[in-house]
Amino acid sequence: MPLPIMPLDDFLGLPADDQVEKLKQWKTDYTLKDIREAWGFKHSAQYYMLLKKLRIYERVVNKSDKFFPEQLLGSRSGDEGYAPSAGPLSARERTAPADQFGYELNVTLSGPELADKLERLAHFLKGENKSVNVRLSISAAAPQPEPAGEEDSNAEE
Repeated sequence: MPLPIMPLDDFLGLPADDQVEKLKQWKTDYTLKDIREAWGFKHSAQYYMLLKKLRIYERVVNKSDKFFPEQLLGSRSGDEGYAPSAGPLSARERTAPADQFGYELNVTLSGPELADKLERLAHFLKGENKSVNVRLSISAAAPQPEPAGEEDSNAEE
């Protein structure tokens, strides 16, 4: 029977070694979404930032699961949405050193989609205590023309 996920306040009261052991056990029994929901986290970034604040991130997160800010872009085809200045970069070149991060977003999104991206970024930044340089430009995209014939599809005969 799986070990139940304890409330966040109880977890925070444990010594670091016990926190690591509990998380490793929960990761085998539950999904990250289960842990997030049990602790009231809306985004995975909050979970990862908590691990970093507790200084147990490296001991809990597998190399393949590591969180990098560019993952906030979500699934995309090719390099759409990521606009490096010197052409596409390999995953290794995009990975910033542990004490640095970079995030670029160059894509057209709906208002709610952009709000979600910015909210995730805000949660990530709450764990950063260093100065951050920001350039932000938001403008309305040109309206897309409707395909011909759609306006007649709702007409009664």
